[in-house]
Amino acid sequence: MTRSAAPGTRLAPAPPALPAPASAPERCPLCASGRTALRFPARGGNVVEARAYACTSFGHRRHPPIWRCQACGLLFQEPRPSEAQLLAAYGDVEDPIYLAEKENRLLTFRRAARLLGEAAGRRLLDVGAYCGFFVEVARERGFDAEGIELSRWAAGQARARGLAVHNETIAERAARGARYDVVTMWDVVEHLADPRRDLELAARLLRPGGLLVLSTVDAGSRVARWLGPRWPWLMDMHLFYFDRRNLPALLESAGFRVLARRDYAHTVSAGYLLRKLEASFPALRWLARGLRPLVPSRLPIPVSLGDNMAIVAERR
Repeated sequence: MTRSAAPGTRLAPAPPALPAPASAPERCPLCASGRTALRFPARGGNVVEARAYACTSFGHRRHPPIWRCQACGLLFQEPRPSEAQLLAAYGDVEDPIYLAEKENRLLTFRRAARLLGEAAGRRLLDVGAYCGFFVEVARERGFDAEGIELSRWAAGQARARGLAVHNETIAERAARGARYDVVTMWDVVEHLADPRRDLELAARLLRPGGLLVLSTVDAGSRVARWLGPRWPWLMDMHLFYFDRRNLPALLESAGFRVLARRDYAHTVSAGYLLRKLEASFPALRWLARGLRPLVPSRLPIPVSLGDNMAIVAERR
C-alpha cells in the first residue's frame, strides 16, 4: 500500500529500514566466535527512526532478532542499523520528557559522580552527554567538564545553559588531539555501532592513568535471566547487551585495567516510573493505573533491580 497526500503537500521521507534478516550471524562481533544462537526473535518493525533512540523511549520489548554468543555470552542485534543510519537517527532525536525529569537525572548523576573521586580541577569528557546534566554535576564537583552529543536538539539544550557540549562523534573529538583525565559514558556503550573501536578511542582521549567510568544494562543479571523475553531493556536502541564478565574483557582488550564493578541506580519520578511499568509490562497496566492517583507523580524514586552496572577502569 502506498501513502497518499493532499494536493500541494509533501510527504516526509519514510524512515530507512534495516536489512532483511539473515540466518545466523557468521561470527560474534565481540570475540569473533562462530558459535551463535538466536536468543530472542524479532518483535515489531524494522524501521530506524529517531523516536526509538530517545533516552526516554517507551519502545520496550520491540527489537530486531537478538543473538547470543555461546563463547563469550554477548547478546547482540543482527541485523543492526548501519552507522550512517544511527548517526542520522540520533542527530534527529528530541526528548522533552527527559527535560521534565531533570531533577531526578541530577540526583542520579550526583550519586554516580562519587565513582570519580576528587575533582582537583581534572579535565572530564562526558560521551553521550545528551542535555548536559552530568556535565553540570561534574562542574559542581570541581571538574573542568565538557561533553559530546549526537542529538542536535540535546546539544543545543546544553549549550543554551552555558555548558560546553559539542555536537560531534567520539572519533571527531579524538581527531582534535584533545586529552582528558576522566571520560564518562553513562548508558552509552550499548548504543554504539562499534563498541570496541569507540572504547579504543576513549583510551586515546585519556592521559595514561586516566579513568573511564561507564554504566550499562547487565544482561547477565538475575533479573534479566529471570524475565527472559519480558526483560524491558530489550529495545531497538540497544544494539549490544554486555554482562559483568564480557564487558571487562572488552575493556581490557581496548587498553584499560578494570578497577571496580558496581550496581548502578537511576532515580526517576513516580509518574515516569508508572509510565515505564505500563510500557514494559502491559499485563500490569491495571496496577499502574490504580497507583497513579495514590502516588505523587513528582515523587523521586531510586530504582535498582541489579540489572544496571557501572564499571571504573584505568587507561594503561
